[in-house]
Amino acid sequence: MMKKAVLFTGLILVSYSVHSGWLDDITTIVGGHISDLQSRFTDDQLIDGKIIARAKFRENDRGQDTLHHGSGSVLVVDTPEGRFIQLAPDFSSTPGPDYHVYVSQDTNVDHEDRFVKAKQIELGRLIKGSGASYYKIPDSTDFQSVTIWCKAFNEFIMSADFKPQGSSG
Repeated sequence: MMKKAVLFTGLILVSYSVHSGWLDDITTIVGGHISDLQSRFTDDQLIDGKIIARAKFRENDRGQDTLHHGSGSVLVVDTPEGRFIQLAPDFSSTPGPDYHVYVSQDTNVDHEDRFVKAKQIELGRLIKGSGASYYKIPDSTDFQSVTIWCKAFNEFIMSADFKPQGSSG
């Protein structure tokens, strides 16, 4: 078991060293991963309201790799307080130091290059790396997709495109 943990830690450090010069960002890497792992043990956060759209995060996007991926469901929930993105209890992402939730009018955001070209609206830092959490959508925001993105290292994690409730697929 110890060999697997050391190998995983080594893979994380090699991955970040290739992308960002990790010696300058060691606090972000270590502190962010610890915070992410701790969040996975907090209670799920669910919001009540009418589900107006749902989607599944894609698991085979070209921007995903062994250290940067996830899965699960995401909903758009309408409440008297406004609309929210609800990551479902089955949501899970690989551990990361600085994941954020974004919505966009663009669809098929499947890689870093597509994320950078799309007009993204940040909803906030990912609250839980695994399990349910929700994020307020600013009023009058039109969007068709949601993306999880590592802001510190410009890494694509996962994305989903919405279909209105009642549509097939």
